[in-house]
This record gives sequence, structure tokens and C-alpha cells, in this order.
Amino acid sequence: MVLLKTILKKSNMLAKTNKVIKKVAIFGDAEAKRNSQHFIDAFNTAKILAQNGYTIVNGGGGGVMLAATLGAKAGNGRVEIVVLDPKKKPANFEGYNKENHDLVDKIYSTPNYPERLNKLIEVGEAFVIFNGGVGTLSEIGLSWQMAKFDFGHHEPLIFFGEQMSSVIEELVGSLKYDALEKKLYEIVLTPEDVLKTIQKRKGNGAVEKKGLIGKLIDFFK
Repeated sequence: MVLLKTILKKSNMLAKTNKVIKKVAIFGDAEAKRNSQHFIDAFNTAKILAQNGYTIVNGGGGGVMLAATLGAKAGNGRVEIVVLDPKKKPANFEGYNKENHDLVDKIYSTPNYPERLNKLIEVGEAFVIFNGGVGTLSEIGLSWQMAKFDFGHHEPLIFFGEQMSSVIEELVGSLKYDALEKKLYEIVLTPEDVLKTIQKRKGNGAVEKKGLIGKLIDFFK
């Protein structure tokens, strides 16, 4: 019984927010290929969000960012991107894709990467995060911290997929996240669950609860 209570205490979920959500930012791998699962998932997520009236925001690059724009347009939606001034972008910067730029409704231009990052977090009112690299990691860190500052009117962080579930479980379990920080995110496995979470502005912890049940089963085997 003590073990059961200990495990269940680790079940985290997104707390209800009073934030009015109209713009959803999508983060993830700039190198994702069109046939990769996270590209397809990002496309389908953006499409269903656009079909339900949400504006899609992304960083203007390829991969998951392009998928978000293509999906939103397939859903007859609006897209806004936040980019670096092309004359000032650093070497190895992945956040530029001409196809993406040509399709969008609004472009915010910033002079450097920190300001681009800040603008993405400012414009987005909820964040859907797919598998990615160090750029995605920087977006996760700032959006999570700002959500904590705004708790009650916080911007939801929604992590998509089994791989991100494993990453976040390890991150939250290994670092010193406080109780409040654990109420700022939700893990989902389908585009429909992204939509449901945003519409309700709260989570249900379903994916994490399934993981906890699995741990209990393993323990009692």
C-alpha cells in the first residue's frame, strides 16, 4: 500500500488554466523527413487544430515546423511564424525554410536567436512539443519557466508521443522539479488528445497513469 501511494503521487497532469488560447505554437525537429512519424503527427495535429479555429505558430523552419504549416493550411487555418533576420542568422541555424515562409499569413522578424525564442513564447498561448534537438530543448526550458510564472493563466505544455513521454518522465524524475512545475504539462499520443487538452485547458494524466499501471504490474510479477 505504501508503494502504491508513492507511485500514484508521481502521476502528474496539467492543471486547469484560465488562459484564453487562440494561438498554438508547435516545436520539434527541424530535420524531420516527410515520411517520419513525428512529421506526420505534427501535420495531423496542426490540421485538426486549424479546423477548430486555432492559429498555428512555429519557427519558420523545415521538419516539424514545415509540417505544422502544411497541416494548418490543409485545415484552412492561419499560420504565423517567428524568424531570424536572414542577414543576421548564425551558422548552422535550422530555422529557415522557403516553402514554409511562402505559405504563412504573418511573419515576425527578430534580430537574434534569444529574441526569436522569446517571441515564440510570447506569441504562443499553448505549446505542442514533438521530438527534436537542442533548439527544441531551449524552447521547452523557457516555455516551462514562463508557464510557472503565469500559473493559473499558464500556457499548457503538451508533449506528443511515446518518445517524448520517456524523455519527460526521465527529466522530471531526475531533476528537482517542484510540485507546481509538475502541473504545467500533459503527455498525449494522438492529435485528437492535443485538441481535447487545449479545448478543456486541463489534462487528465491518462498517459502517465497507464505508465504507472505498467510499473505496478512489473513490480507484482
